[in-house]
Amino acid sequence: MTIFLETYRKAQTPEQTHFCPGCGHGNLLKFVDEAVSALGCASRTIWVSPVGCGGLTDSYLSVSHILSAHGRASAVGTAVKRLHSDSVVIVSQGDGDLASIGFLEALHAANRGECLTVFFVNNANFAMTGGQMAPTSLLGQISATTPEGRSLAEHGAPLKVCEIFEQLEGPAYIARVAIGSERQIADARRVIRRAVQNQLEGRGYSFVEILSPCPSNWHCTPAEARDRVAEVMTQTYPLGVFRDVDKSDIVSARARVEAYSPERSQAAFDALARPLDVCGEPAIRLLAPLSVCCAGFGGQGVLTLGRLIARVGLASALNATWIPSYGPEMRGGSANCFVRLQNGPISSPVVDCPDVLIAMNQPALERFAPKTAPGGLILYDSDAVFVPERLQISARCIGIPATSHASAAGAPKAANLILFWALWQNIDVHADREAIFSLLPEPFKVRDLMREY
Repeated sequence: MTIFLETYRKAQTPEQTHFCPGCGHGNLLKFVDEAVSALGCASRTIWVSPVGCGGLTDSYLSVSHILSAHGRASAVGTAVKRLHSDSVVIVSQGDGDLASIGFLEALHAANRGECLTVFFVNNANFAMTGGQMAPTSLLGQISATTPEGRSLAEHGAPLKVCEIFEQLEGPAYIARVAIGSERQIADARRVIRRAVQNQLEGRGYSFVEILSPCPSNWHCTPAEARDRVAEVMTQTYPLGVFRDVDKSDIVSARARVEAYSPERSQAAFDALARPLDVCGEPAIRLLAPLSVCCAGFGGQGVLTLGRLIARVGLASALNATWIPSYGPEMRGGSANCFVRLQNGPISSPVVDCPDVLIAMNQPALERFAPKTAPGGLILYDSDAVFVPERLQISARCIGIPATSHASAAGAPKAANLILFWALWQNIDVHADREAIFSLLPEPFKVRDLMREY
């Protein structure tokens, strides 16, 4: 749980800096330090930093500090702000961290209009790891991974994050500043303070891109690096305020999250770990061991079907495992899962030779039917599947018109439930319909459909 600090140590201390001479990160820390001190919000500020050079900030500002996983600072900042709405959450990210590895998290946080202040340090390279090309590297820029310079044909154009975010509805404030000339640095100080103040006023998501010198990886002096920012980087990345509006309506309409407490979290985890209540004699008696393979297309409810079967096993006081298997093409691609039910310990959740196969499409039948145990059972949706004579099958095959029956009942996506129901009518299980029906979570209690079949 984050605890706000009662006292605050300013960033301007004689401590030796970790940053390279001329680095713009130090300017960012100084300007944020001035802003939170002047605005009186330092003691309730939470800084979420990235992996990389920006992760060194905790040594200089005595605000609450969270170091996030690479690219995830905007996501972490979102969680912190929603849990602690009275906090001032500042997110800092580098160009590799935000524009490459964490771009989706940053984009969606901006699109939702999270009430965050995000500072995006753009020094046009992956600085901490040796100066590799970043999404923001300039055309022709020489880096550790582009010794001949960034090429438009090979690497694409530099990514302009402010211009991309300007197309979104969520952000309230979008600006780009530079640590270059004296005038640019003065503008950066003013814009950074404004971005912090916006959050205090609940105006919504503020995003400030800071063009920063990186003398070490650019192989030049600090003065030369600042001149390059002022004169060269600004040609690709124009400075200015892209948007300045009030989005407080988005912030005020957002549902408030209950404050975190260890007791509530522990109770939730205890509930998840608690087995189904099978006091006394189980209402369902299922002969074990039993192994089931459910297979079909992604989106047919194949994985859910397997979980429901495992739930029946748990209610029978059996041990149960459920393991899914699907490719990256989940929607419309192949999907299957394996369920094991057993009285004693289950050595492995993998099923090589299932006792029961439930096939919801033709490829599933042809792939798993030859592997089904001799004397086992194959249930298939006869609206979509047929059993070819060429298949060598020694199991009993039963076709169920699951799709047409579910459609006739007004629930066309419930073909998996028809096959779930058919399973218990074709294996040795001691239970009435109501006992099995009572195990289904509310979304799956298609009562009329189940009783009609």
